[in-house]
Amino acid sequence: MPENKVRKYFKLIEAWAWCDICEDMIALNINKEEIIDGLQMGIYTKEYKHANPNPDLDDTDDVSGQEHTIYIYINDSYEITGVKTFFGESMSTQDIGAETVKAGGEVRIPVIVKDVPPMAVQLGMLSKEQFKVLKICDGMNTIEEVASTAQKSVEETEEMMEQLRKKGLVKVIRRT
Repeated sequence: MPENKVRKYFKLIEAWAWCDICEDMIALNINKEEIIDGLQMGIYTKEYKHANPNPDLDDTDDVSGQEHTIYIYINDSYEITGVKTFFGESMSTQDIGAETVKAGGEVRIPVIVKDVPPMAVQLGMLSKEQFKVLKICDGMNTIEEVASTAQKSVEETEEMMEQLRKKGLVKVIRRT
């Protein structure tokens, strides 16, 4: 899998993100104002529906020609910190951490149970980092993926999840 890339310009960024379904890089031009509006002291998520324009017609297992979605997580430095690809409106729970479950491991998926406005940071109810992590807990990421996307250690993220759980904002779903 090639590395995601970003070119930054004055008013926009050019982002290239790897799509596991197309097995190709997807190019997007994203207006910086759109990112700034979406960041709200956290992380910006770009949703882009597309289909592979050149699927392998000889391969009956190639479903990349069907419409699917790519989610790109962008931080406040306009860098891609995570990418998710899936069919439909959202990822199914069975797809999240499927490799870990197959290997006999446990998957922990944090899910927001109570929406928190950005004002909670200004009022001191949450730190900016907690709010950022909370925005990544969209039900499509394991705790390890949340840590990677937020650019934090797993231990630091687990500690933050416990704090957010105690505040009644997050629930961690466990799958084996």
